[in-house]
Amino acid sequence: MEKAIINDSGTTFAYIDSGPPSEESYTTLICVHGHSYHARNFDRLLPLSKKYNIRVIAFNRRDYEGSTPLSTQELEALNGDDADAHAEFLRERGFEMALFIDWVIKEKSLPPIKIEGSSASGGIVLLGWSLGNITTLAFLANLDKYPVELNRVFKSYLRRFDMYDLPNNCIGCEPPQNGYHPLRDSVVPERTRGIVFGKWVSTYYNHPAYSSAADPSSSPLERDSIASLQVKAPFKSAKKCTLDRLSPRELLECVDIAPGLRSERAFWNIERSVLRAQTAAALLGSGNSGSLGEEGMMLPSLRVRVMYGLESLWVVHWETWRLEDEYKKWAEEGKKTRPVTFIPIAGANHFLHWDDAERFLEIISQ
Repeated sequence: MEKAIINDSGTTFAYIDSGPPSEESYTTLICVHGHSYHARNFDRLLPLSKKYNIRVIAFNRRDYEGSTPLSTQELEALNGDDADAHAEFLRERGFEMALFIDWVIKEKSLPPIKIEGSSASGGIVLLGWSLGNITTLAFLANLDKYPVELNRVFKSYLRRFDMYDLPNNCIGCEPPQNGYHPLRDSVVPERTRGIVFGKWVSTYYNHPAYSSAADPSSSPLERDSIASLQVKAPFKSAKKCTLDRLSPRELLECVDIAPGLRSERAFWNIERSVLRAQTAAALLGSGNSGSLGEEGMMLPSLRVRVMYGLESLWVVHWETWRLEDEYKKWAEEGKKTRPVTFIPIAGANHFLHWDDAERFLEIISQ
């Protein structure tokens, strides 16, 4: 993996890069990974990216292989119960992402947004996957705290903000009763939780919420009922889970289990009030007014897309439904939001980018 040193303190991010697909304008997709499965989990996109005129860059978040570990002080803030400390921790991660994006733009000479009539090309699509969405939201929520020079750059480059398969405790919504997570299951021995988690997170589910709908991408039924979702992986599934498709070598190359106990699980304990405020600031632009803002919002033309596989694990659907509820509430309150599109993906589990990389890139290119 290549290395990016983003500040004078030597903070480093390891990353993969497909390289430019052409000498002309192209779109750059920057991917932010989730829990355990790091940047190399996007490897299968690289050889296909040229076909879609996309440059794929994916970096390892702090604490992951090749990137700077979180400091003792940062871990204490994350693992503590101080809401202000949680908010500051997220602001710092968002600013680091801002610095990385700026570094990549300059170091790789990325093409800016190019507008031709009603269509746009070039620029950057920032994509958070699973737990990575918390960090991408932290970036977007704190635009007004960055140097004005950075925001000038982002105005010319940041074209779209994709939220791909939201994880549990991402937007600050209340968790349902009778939910399930194998890493919190005391019945599962600690030594085997990683394998159980891998199967659970990568299984193809047949959720009752969708199975009775004539159109599999239509609105789900019984959205407020956890009973409409499969919370545990079924004993048998019509499709092989992604974990079982990975060779031992691929598993070693794209998984880092060390951050799991050290830092990642603590993200689930971040105060929900902090995450709710962060989500509102990112998607409403609350507090993001400034010299580059219009109508009280910085980057007002930035489009948001919420992508989710209809056969993904239950937490993805629960969080997505709650985010749809938030958008409805904001509309009823007359609040202006960033333009958003919800994109259900039939037949997709949590690892569409691995199991069907070509289809994933087709969706990104739309």
